[in-house]
Amino acid sequence: MPANEGRTGFLAVFAREFSHIRQHARYPLAMFVFPLLSFILIWGLFSEPYPRELPVAVVDLDHSKLSRSLIRAVDASPEIRVAFQAADPVEAKNLMLEGAVYAWLHIPKALEKDILEGKGGDVTGFINTQMLLPGSMVSSSLQATVSTLSAGLNIRSRMQGGAMPEKAMDLLDPVRIDRHVLFNPQLNYMYFLSAALCPTFLQIFVLMVTVMALGSEFKNRTAEHWLKTAGGSVWWAITGKLAVYFLCFSLVGLIMLAVIFPGFGVPLRGSCAVLMAGTLILILAYMACALVLVYLFPSLRMALSAASFFSGTAFAFVGITFPVEGMPALGKAWSSLLPLTHYLHLFQEQTLRQAPISLSVPDLLIMLGFVGAGYCLIPFFKRHMTDSRYWGKA
Repeated sequence: MPANEGRTGFLAVFAREFSHIRQHARYPLAMFVFPLLSFILIWGLFSEPYPRELPVAVVDLDHSKLSRSLIRAVDASPEIRVAFQAADPVEAKNLMLEGAVYAWLHIPKALEKDILEGKGGDVTGFINTQMLLPGSMVSSSLQATVSTLSAGLNIRSRMQGGAMPEKAMDLLDPVRIDRHVLFNPQLNYMYFLSAALCPTFLQIFVLMVTVMALGSEFKNRTAEHWLKTAGGSVWWAITGKLAVYFLCFSLVGLIMLAVIFPGFGVPLRGSCAVLMAGTLILILAYMACALVLVYLFPSLRMALSAASFFSGTAFAFVGITFPVEGMPALGKAWSSLLPLTHYLHLFQEQTLRQAPISLSVPDLLIMLGFVGAGYCLIPFFKRHMTDSRYWGKA
């Protein structure tokens, strides 16, 4: 006889769900193995924190001392390397279309001659910005390299005209920008992209597993027994079931933070307690979202499809790769409906920005709002549990 036979209430539901997880290997896999493997995968993919030696091609039609100096300067840039010296623009264009290079540089004929004669010259860059991040990095690196070489030529020309080095520098750049890059001056991918992907994977697993756990009760026609185990209390039925998953995912969430900070080397300049609390609330928020989806879609297949759309597309709208402020109104609205958006905002404040706790309180309250909204639906689940019309839907 099972240990919980004859007992009812929260603990009976908890024990029933724990036994269910032990009997079905897909739950431990989805709660522990797959999330941890995803963290390891992210670490492996982004173990090099800085993009280096992105390939570019050069078409040198001048074959002069100046053009060779320019090619060496481009190749010396840490972000890019001259992987190909194409014979003509057609070959360089084909290399870009094949994906072999991110950009190609066209050095025209008589470039050195025109510059020596004071006519100036144009070096043309063709950059593939279809892939935004590498394209923008290659563009910036090429611009900086050509500008530096051009400035050197300008200074040398002025010095040959009798100007002192300091005067030549002032004439070249009369207004200077004193830049202070804050929070991530190293442009380290681990600090913003890798650290953001881990919570993204976590919310996917939390939502999908919770939808599966709730929806399978209706699909397998066990909802009535589930309610009886809770002593007829829909609150004990749902909270007892979700408590098991919350404890499991809380452990995974704490492991995630350990991976991000000691593992990825992301600085923790703010409050560790706020970040841990935010992680736990994030898990509760996505469990609440699962309640909403299962209530709206009694069919397990439809609920899982909606969950995959809601969680799978989240990363595109949270403002990591594209600023929320630049999105259209619909994109901004969708971003605000994602608990992950508010968690990552809190995450950045407490890691890189060293923001005071008071600035992170609104994000915590918004995520708690998701929790409250979802759990307000619990009383309405009793009808689903007792009405056979909601059962057996694949």
